[in-house]
Amino acid sequence: MIEQMLNRVIKWLKQILKRVFQALSGQRRRSSQAPQNGEKKTIPPLSDTDLEFLFTELLAGVRQAKGRTWARNWLDQIEHRVTTEQWLDWLRKFGNKLLKSKNPHNEIASRLVQLGELEVGEVGDLAYEIGMELLTRTPIEPIWEYDGPDDEIVGSPAGENLSPEEQIVTQDDLLAILRENEPLRRQISQDLQIDSDDPQVILEGIDQAKENL
Repeated sequence: MIEQMLNRVIKWLKQILKRVFQALSGQRRRSSQAPQNGEKKTIPPLSDTDLEFLFTELLAGVRQAKGRTWARNWLDQIEHRVTTEQWLDWLRKFGNKLLKSKNPHNEIASRLVQLGELEVGEVGDLAYEIGMELLTRTPIEPIWEYDGPDDEIVGSPAGENLSPEEQIVTQDDLLAILRENEPLRRQISQDLQIDSDDPQVILEGIDQAKENL
């Protein structure tokens, strides 16, 4: 009688242990499969809007003068989501959009030039090119007018034959532009080999270059 009871107890314990082992095995299988399922999920690519938001964040750091190391680290940390080639493709489209716009975009152009001057690689190089093109573009050929005495021009009074689309730029206008735009001053100084950042000196260099044409 006692032996039969012991056998029943042992059998009951075996059934309990079997259920426990099955439950633990199921939990282990689910936990081991979870990372695999996670690995199969693909992260959606970033849209142009996402890239513009991120690039604006990068330029904001440049504006705050965080420096080359910060900019390089920022690009390295996000490389798992945005490769250099993706940045370059998007930046070309972004630059074309800015260049087609009638607005000057001088502020963002200056930031693009500053990013390029940090020497952070191909992204910075392309940003510099776009920034300089924005700062130096002349969609309408300007007509230079001087405040000083000029040779008398025979014909109709000055400005009478100008079309509404033509733009008149005086020396004062150009001087004001040079004073406000450091990247443009640097570029013109480099092109004309002027060893000065003084807007007045650069303006005199432009006048001298025009006389030598």
